[in-house]
Amino acid sequence: MLKIGTQLTLQPLDQEHLYKCRVADIKGDRLFIDYPIDVDTNKTVFLLNEQSLTVEFVLDNGAYRFNSKVIGREKRNVPVLVLSYPEEEQIHKIQRRQYVRVNATVDVSLHFFESDTKIITVTKDISAGGCAVLLPDTYTPHVNEEGKALAVLPFKSNYHYLWLPFSVVRTKEFEEQHIASLKFHDTTGIDRQIIIRYCFQQQVKMRQKGIDM
Repeated sequence: MLKIGTQLTLQPLDQEHLYKCRVADIKGDRLFIDYPIDVDTNKTVFLLNEQSLTVEFVLDNGAYRFNSKVIGREKRNVPVLVLSYPEEEQIHKIQRRQYVRVNATVDVSLHFFESDTKIITVTKDISAGGCAVLLPDTYTPHVNEEGKALAVLPFKSNYHYLWLPFSVVRTKEFEEQHIASLKFHDTTGIDRQIIIRYCFQQQVKMRQKGIDM
């Protein structure tokens, strides 16, 4: 299923850190990766032997996840980490309905390709699978129209700027607001995990304030 060069997203169990790396080689139940880089700091990280990880990757037909752990290191042309690699039946496809959606105001710049319309606006809600955005009354995109969004996700110590390809699912009027529902597609595992982490952060904030989600 995996191929050499496929980008992976690693997340240590019980931690919020996200790391990115690529597949260097595959041999049976062993997966060889280049040294991972922290998504936030852009610095190489050191993982301990036996450290448990969740691994995600994206193929043309969807996103996948499996559990793994660090089992060693090897010196090749470049140093590599060795991870456990499960049987294919233990690699699970991530279903879109699993994505948590939260009410959040995220700054976003939209480019609708068909009409070549560009809009700067905010979201009403967001998940790793898509978002709802406010539109001006003067513009209504077509259903299935494609485009690209630049979303700015604020975290405690920094901002993440994500380019997210989308298609329009529907438009509607709600409480005197003109809203479009967008579905993200062809997003990287890193981008998806950043959005999931942002949604989790928003959930925690809402619970602390006693707000229903």
